[in-house]
Amino acid sequence: MHTAKFEEQALADHAFLIVLGYMLDNNNAEELVRAISQAQERNYKYIVVDCEHLEFLSSAGVGAILGTIETSRENQGDIILCNLSPTIAHVLHVLDLHDFLTITGNRQEALAICGIKQG
Repeated sequence: MHTAKFEEQALADHAFLIVLGYMLDNNNAEELVRAISQAQERNYKYIVVDCEHLEFLSSAGVGAILGTIETSRENQGDIILCNLSPTIAHVLHVLDLHDFLTITGNRQEALAICGIKQG
């Protein structure tokens, strides 16, 4: 994926996947909020955000995730970030969000949190 667009996919009746493009900033942060909110409205408790292609994360992108996370947690779910590059992980660490956010090393670990068995 070489664009700022992202892909969406249902993983199970309770889990939804969003694969980000290379950039999450002012140009597409609201689109991410809309996608997450729609998934939450359709009763997906867990939303996995795969950041494998993400190269740039702005404050608007961080805000998109932070602004939607409580809805999932109030419904006994979560927003799970996976496949963060060292640069993106560093940004979240500098913002002191690493303990607040649920972050996994890869998609399989994220799916395990959702209760989806691979295999």
